[in-house]
Amino acid sequence: MIVFQNSKEFAREKINEEDATVSTLLIPNHLIVDFQSKVKKYNGNVSPYLRSLLRRFRSISHTGILPEPKKIKTEYQVGNLNLRKVNFRPRNSEWVELGELALAFGKSRCWMFVHLLQLDLLGMWRILVESKLHKVVPTLPSLELKVSLRFQKIKDYFSRQFYVRV
Repeated sequence: MIVFQNSKEFAREKINEEDATVSTLLIPNHLIVDFQSKVKKYNGNVSPYLRSLLRRFRSISHTGILPEPKKIKTEYQVGNLNLRKVNFRPRNSEWVELGELALAFGKSRCWMFVHLLQLDLLGMWRILVESKLHKVVPTLPSLELKVSLRFQKIKDYFSRQFYVRV
């Protein structure tokens, strides 16, 4: 087995700060009005809305309850959605978490964000609260989530594994 390891560590202060770089999400045109109304609750700032989505749906995303990858390569949003660019400045920690989830499940960051947006629009948060499944993964700010992602070649296929350790 070939193992690639990047052991670059970043100071905790750098992880939670908002970066000066712009990140881009691609939102399907048919969801843009609903997206804008959700973001309006956060004074038009996408970054706290992303933070809210990641926090609220950790019980789904970090327990692996997401659509399985349909192909080996990264899965992007389907064609002909008339995607609209949304630029914003997320905190490093949220952009990294979104990227880890996307990579772990074979999706793009935009696909993952739109999936979380759709869960929000469907009212999935209320269902999780009512069924008491919203606290499966601790979300206290003092806890540190340690994520390990491993790709492993087993015989003639690759295995993708996502571990979350609190």
